[in-house]
Amino acid sequence: MLKLVKIFGLYVSLSGYGKKLFRRLYRMLNDARSLPHYQEMVASINGTMSADKERWFSCIRASDAGFKEFIPAWYIAQSKVKPEQLYYRFFKMGAILLYEHSSLFSAYNISVDTQAKRRCILMAFLKRVYDDLVDDEHIDKEVLFDNQPNKELLNNADYRLFLDFRKRIREIAPLSQFGNYYATLKEVNDAQGVQPIGNTARSPIPYKIRNGFLLDMYIMMNNLPSELIRALDVTAEFFACLDEFYDYDEDRVKGKITYIKQRQNPKVALEKKYEETAIYLGSNSPNPDGYLKGLGNLMKNVLFTRENKLNKLSLFI
Repeated sequence: MLKLVKIFGLYVSLSGYGKKLFRRLYRMLNDARSLPHYQEMVASINGTMSADKERWFSCIRASDAGFKEFIPAWYIAQSKVKPEQLYYRFFKMGAILLYEHSSLFSAYNISVDTQAKRRCILMAFLKRVYDDLVDDEHIDKEVLFDNQPNKELLNNADYRLFLDFRKRIREIAPLSQFGNYYATLKEVNDAQGVQPIGNTARSPIPYKIRNGFLLDMYIMMNNLPSELIRALDVTAEFFACLDEFYDYDEDRVKGKITYIKQRQNPKVALEKKYEETAIYLGSNSPNPDGYLKGLGNLMKNVLFTRENKLNKLSLFI
């Protein structure tokens, strides 16, 4: 009963789009009851959420509030996809990135306040649009980070939203208070142009994610302990491999070179990265259990999804 009350409390706290997604997911779960792996799927979902329910609920609420605050009505109206799909696309990235970052902060006994979460969500949304513009529309990254807007792209709704996000970040994370964020920004942008070469054991993808994670954390908190920054070299590799494993089939079709795709046994490679992360944090952070349990369950959920060849939720929303 207490579990149902907490879930209902989460539901009523969400925006209209959030409530609609919640109902859609609930119906999909009911429709899946006839599937042979239904019990395993429910166990996988419950394991992921129950590992750190309060943190997940906090991140869900923050991402939902971020969509309501940062995604303007004109962008929703001009989008080529349904509002529900748009909401899920931003909401998912915001909630997952905030969960990872706040969990890692917690591993070093650092708490983050509501405004730090708000800044992180805005940064996650900017990344979502940036990736779409670079990967799908093939817009040069130098154009995106030019000081002057590109007049030829002003009819592109995603580009205008990107400019709006940049402006909002400068407003809620001013240079005078977040100097490390702005100092790191150029390094992160430069890393986006690096491409993996051949069958390299260490591709630049984790390096990109490590820089991206560092940027997120600097916008949450300007001064980070050196031991947390060093941990990103390990945790970002795991998260990069997790993301690559989830996108394995799509990357194979596109011919995209990734670390995981080049491994003889991708599952074993991913699990090994998790073990390396667990060993490192177990030796170098004061409170690693929450982070490791949360990310470990998230990995199990991704493994289950891919092993059962389940389609991504984005295809059904």
